Amino acid sequence: MIIKTKIITIIALTIIITVGITTAIVLRMQNAKMLESKIADTVFLGDIIERTIAHDMKLGSTQEVQKILENIGKNREVVHIRILSPAGTILKSTNISEIGSKSPDYLKIATYERQQKPEIQSNNTIDYFRNIENRKECFGCHNSRELINGIIQIKLDVSRSFSTMLSVKRMLVFSNIIIVLVISVVLSLLFSRFVMSPLKNLLTAIQEVEAGNWNATVQGTSNDELGTIGTAFNRMIDEMNKLYKKNLSKERELSKIKMDLEHKNKVEDLNSQLEFRLKELETANRAITSLSKEVKGKNRELVIVVERLKKMNEVGRILTSIVETEEVMKIITRTTADLFNTDRTILHIQGTNRPPLIIQYRRGLGTESIVDVPLEYQAYYAEIIAQGKPILLQQGSTPSSKIGVPLKMKGEIIGTLILEMQREGSAFTDEDMEILTTLSNQAIVSMENAWLYESVKRNYFATIQSLVNALEASDLYTKGHSERVKLLALELGRYIGLDFKELEILEHASILHDIGKIGIESFILQKQGKLTSKEYSLIKSHPLIGEEILGPIDTLEGVRQTIIQHHERYDGAGYPYGLRGEELLLKARILSVVDTFDAMMSERPYRKALSLFQVKEELFLNAGKQFDPYVVESFIELINLRGEALLGASGYARIHTIS
Repeated sequence: MIIKTKIITIIALTIIITVGITTAIVLRMQNAKMLESKIADTVFLGDIIERTIAHDMKLGSTQEVQKILENIGKNREVVHIRILSPAGTILKSTNISEIGSKSPDYLKIATYERQQKPEIQSNNTIDYFRNIENRKECFGCHNSRELINGIIQIKLDVSRSFSTMLSVKRMLVFSNIIIVLVISVVLSLLFSRFVMSPLKNLLTAIQEVEAGNWNATVQGTSNDELGTIGTAFNRMIDEMNKLYKKNLSKERELSKIKMDLEHKNKVEDLNSQLEFRLKELETANRAITSLSKEVKGKNRELVIVVERLKKMNEVGRILTSIVETEEVMKIITRTTADLFNTDRTILHIQGTNRPPLIIQYRRGLGTESIVDVPLEYQAYYAEIIAQGKPILLQQGSTPSSKIGVPLKMKGEIIGTLILEMQREGSAFTDEDMEILTTLSNQAIVSMENAWLYESVKRNYFATIQSLVNALEASDLYTKGHSERVKLLALELGRYIGLDFKELEILEHASILHDIGKIGIESFILQKQGKLTSKEYSLIKSHPLIGEEILGPIDTLEGVRQTIIQHHERYDGAGYPYGLRGEELLLKARILSVVDTFDAMMSERPYRKALSLFQVKEELFLNAGKQFDPYVVESFIELINLRGEALLGASGYARIHTIS
């Protein structure tokens, strides 16, 4: 069957290549002839149009030319036919609406001294420009010194012809495939009948002789070469059979018993050796197979370990870049779940003088903060805390498998990391427990760094806050300003819907928004009269000074941006950069409204405090100019909703109401 397949394959490939090349040549020639025909038709059409124009011009019937062009334009292959002036203006066209306009293809027109040949464009169109020569009979209406009276522009679409050729090409390819299949089937049948059948008979006879049947012959010999081989094989076997019988007879006569014994002993000895070698070979094969399986298993384990180490290294890299405690815990929980492909992961942390924080991951639901350790985990959690070491738990006949490790910082257990699998065939191993222990140590280092960073940040803010307090204490009119702005800004931020992190940035920015005034002389800040332009420029620089003061801490970028924008205006007329609208952070827009509200509600050296009614009127009047209209509307809604309770809690001793 292998010989048959090879021969038929070679013949089929030869036919395919021959037919394919022939078809390609024919199609290429047909395509070329089609294009030549279309080009000739285009030239012929241009000649007809030129003669028609000459004839109608002699008769003075220019409208007949337009009608002829419109009739020709009804042909689907005609994109457009235009009669252009030498300057490129469309005089006549199949499209009446473009008459009088400039031809967009004017730059393609050939020079007056020669005719342009039709060109095939990339979009399957033919462009042809033909000059209408200025003959003697035209001198009556045209200047005799002009070489041409106009230009015929013809554009034909030959895509339909190409589509027809493509259909022919597909039909030829399909028919060639059918022909090749039919030829292959016929060749297969003929080859089986006239070649494989005689070869099979010959092979059967050879196998029978090999098995010891010296009377085997090739059946059904024909008159061809295979038949000749079969006949020769039969004669050879017949002669060999005669010689064998003759030799056997002589051997029996000489020493039948001796030969039989020697032959038997020799065969038995060889068989014993062969059996021994075969057993050795089988043993070696089994050992090699076992060793191969073991090596493959170790390789799979090694790949898994390497992948986990890569993930652990990536986790370590990510954790070193995160400084927020809750964010660190979420990263630890999520990456641990991904590393072990768990169904549920719970991370519980409770440091000294810190409230407990619990992060839970569920497959398909992601991470979330929860209030307490789930009830079904509390016993397991207590056991881990009590023993102070990792615990691997299998739930008997259920598919559930749990693994948990204690989290230790400076010898003290501050929490646990618990993983659970609930799928059939999934269970944790001792190796998983070792990896989880290593990962938990890395997580503790990240947590310690986050806590240390938060401590540094709190100390930094405390220092800055003391500066703010000192600044406000020196001015009776601004005392408590930052605290009131902070309280109102947080309430407004919550009302609008800012998240926890955005509220934290807004809180810090509200407290520190005027920290830059430390760099401005107090007599300018407390001046009762009108400020000079220089003094006002110094006042306007306090957001930039505040940005420089907060520069050392990289994570205060949001605070710095909010502070530097809190004197920008919604219409872009603010300072220091003149930002406008959505270019401003929402937190900065909130701070701007609340800061101005407190300023108007408080007394200043140059005026009395305004009433609440007057302040709301000012905010409404400046919405869309100085303030974000949405923020103003939300702030007024909040004041109307909570009224005196809100302002009283924010530090305002009294509320002016003017109806």
